[in-house]
Amino acid sequence: MKKNGHHKRVKSPQSCRLLAVCGVVLLCLSVLPAQALVVTIDLGWGWNAGANTDLNDYNLQEGSIVQVVMYNSADASAPGSEADDNFDIWGNYSGADIAAEPYPGTEPANVPGDTTIYFPETVPNGHTLAYTTEIGAAINPNANGYDWYNVYEQFEILGTYDSLYIRVFGAADFPEGEVFSSYWGLSGVSVSNGVIDTWFVAPIDDTIATHTNYFEVIPEPGTMALFLLGGTGLLAGTRRRQKRS
Repeated sequence: MKKNGHHKRVKSPQSCRLLAVCGVVLLCLSVLPAQALVVTIDLGWGWNAGANTDLNDYNLQEGSIVQVVMYNSADASAPGSEADDNFDIWGNYSGADIAAEPYPGTEPANVPGDTTIYFPETVPNGHTLAYTTEIGAAINPNANGYDWYNVYEQFEILGTYDSLYIRVFGAADFPEGEVFSSYWGLSGVSVSNGVIDTWFVAPIDDTIATHTNYFEVIPEPGTMALFLLGGTGLLAGTRRRQKRS
């Protein structure tokens, strides 16, 4: 076609269809989710009242925090047995002794011997804090006093992992801005391969928790920014009121 002395290029129907198909393919690729590993956790333990063991002696309590940590054994080492191996350090505690939950009172044996403060939501290099839940009520408590507790959860996580372990805190909350003391139980490492899989985790039913440490949670950067913005707004409002008066 010639217009104003110049040739105008017209796209053929075939090329238009090809462009349309390419556009649809790119759109589909952009909305498709990345490959996710579907994980089902099955963790359980029992408590027998007939054994004369106080339930408070367990570091597994109803409402306590359960953390699922995953890693690839080809890229990272297994978790260690000490807090230094598993958590980042926040600082050093110098206040009065804090008895660790879930034990009530201030029994000296339940106070951490190490005054180092750790971040409870940190993990070793190459590990990922994949999921957090809490311990629920006992399942089918029976007449002879034997209760079965169970954490059965399913979640998706991006990436490829072949190893998993669980940390259980005696504390039922990670309060921000204050130091607290808690027992934390560490399960054995479970290894698995597959896109959809159930990871059976060995029970953690120690009656005497071997891990007692101080922990601290600081406000997230977003929360601190909101505090700053709120303070700036209050200051600006005060100045405006002063000028008007």
